[in-house]
Amino acid sequence: MGLARRVLSGSLASWTRIGLTVLVQIGLVPLYLSHWTLEQYGCWLVVLAATAFVNILSLAHHNVVGNRMLQVPRGDGAGLGRLLSAALPYSLGLGLLELLVLAGLAALGALAVLFTAPEALPPGLMNEALASLLLVSTAIWLGVSTSGLYGRLASALGHFARGAWWGVAVQAVSGLAPATAVLLGAGLWPTACALAGAHLAVNLLYQADLWRLARRHGVHLQSPDWGLGWRNLRGSTLLGLSYACGLLRQQGLRVLVGGLLGVGAAVAFTTLRTASNLSLQGIATVTDPVFPEFMGFLRDRQQAATVGTFAFLWLTLVFLLGPALVVLQALAPTLFGWWTQGKLAFDATVFAGFSIALLLFAIARPADAILLGQNRLHTQLALAAFAALATVLGVLALDGRAGLMGIAAVLVAVELAVMALTVSRAAAWLSAQGLAWPSALFRFALAQVLVCAAGMAWIAAHPGDGAATVSATMALSALLFAGFVMQLPPGHRAWLAQRLGRYTARLCGQDRGAV
Repeated sequence: MGLARRVLSGSLASWTRIGLTVLVQIGLVPLYLSHWTLEQYGCWLVVLAATAFVNILSLAHHNVVGNRMLQVPRGDGAGLGRLLSAALPYSLGLGLLELLVLAGLAALGALAVLFTAPEALPPGLMNEALASLLLVSTAIWLGVSTSGLYGRLASALGHFARGAWWGVAVQAVSGLAPATAVLLGAGLWPTACALAGAHLAVNLLYQADLWRLARRHGVHLQSPDWGLGWRNLRGSTLLGLSYACGLLRQQGLRVLVGGLLGVGAAVAFTTLRTASNLSLQGIATVTDPVFPEFMGFLRDRQQAATVGTFAFLWLTLVFLLGPALVVLQALAPTLFGWWTQGKLAFDATVFAGFSIALLLFAIARPADAILLGQNRLHTQLALAAFAALATVLGVLALDGRAGLMGIAAVLVAVELAVMALTVSRAAAWLSAQGLAWPSALFRFALAQVLVCAAGMAWIAAHPGDGAATVSATMALSALLFAGFVMQLPPGHRAWLAQRLGRYTARLCGQDRGAV
């Protein structure tokens, strides 16, 4: 499978997984609520949310090892086998440690607060909820401790799309199995058993496929290099702390909003931010499939291919996403009123602030991918800690005086600072490796961000000018796009012109056929 097809297949799998997530989180809500009490469903949501955070250190460990694998030259099965063999024992041990800590907290009663106070739930339901949390977490540990590493190996071998489609299967089974159990009249504990069993079954099939793939590429298990494994595990704790800072920035901010502005403002904040959160997942569907190939270009010091990857990411994440967000800003008041049935007031300025912060995040994604893929762990931790601390301190300094608008301003300011720092660190790393940061492309991409940000801000302040502002933004975006393309190397421009020519010819052929 060629590069373009691998990226397209991986992106399609990622979009399918997002669709399944939306279906499970939104479409199945009526099913649960029609068969369960509100307390049961609330406990189930807590179980699903908590299991996503239990293995945060294991996730960091897998990502660090996976990034090391991407730095191994293609065809070096022995090198990949050495990394895999060194990581597997630590992966199993770390997952077990996370599980034992969770069980200890449950035995001490410390997890009861997750399900509200103990007296708020019947003792039987509380015990059922805690047992369900432990069971599902155990199933995830058994299923992911090995397949998580082998999945990263598949990406290093050029099979990201294969792993992504298996991820779709895991997502589908993990969503449909508990829903089927509920439909058949199961309570909380039997539903957790259905989820755990389904998760283990599909991960067993996934692992078997990954084993065959590894053997086909000459990757075999060896005697573990305990020193190498320990160094990777120790380094991954820094990435785990970075993830924790990110969680503090996301979840902690929601708590701060509720504490400073009240529950109603917290609901409005979360609802207004929904579009940005969904767009974040969309950004991942673009960057994740490209990531293994991008790291291979950097490993082999391929300047032209590296520039081409930057161009592709910015074309998608900035030149396509930016105008789409401007259009959404113009349509948002109507869509928001329909979606919330008029129960929440739409704040155009806050919505624009969230979208501008998203664009700043998007333009920094290629630079962030470099830091992530090269395991610049101290830099990542410093940036994550700065972002979390600056966000929390900024919100506390405002003390609710500027409402949600002030919080949106803090998010934009912090995202701007993080973008600048991330780009500077990534550019410095490229320079140290004899590669050049694509400054000309970046300037056009940044200009596009500023144009779209100005368009959204103007629409927020002058809602009646929505159509005119969208038109002006599109015209300026077209000019910036033309300038962006002219900065591409001649080979990339020729390839792009050839693709556009084929697409145009195909459209013209369809039009003639229709006539």
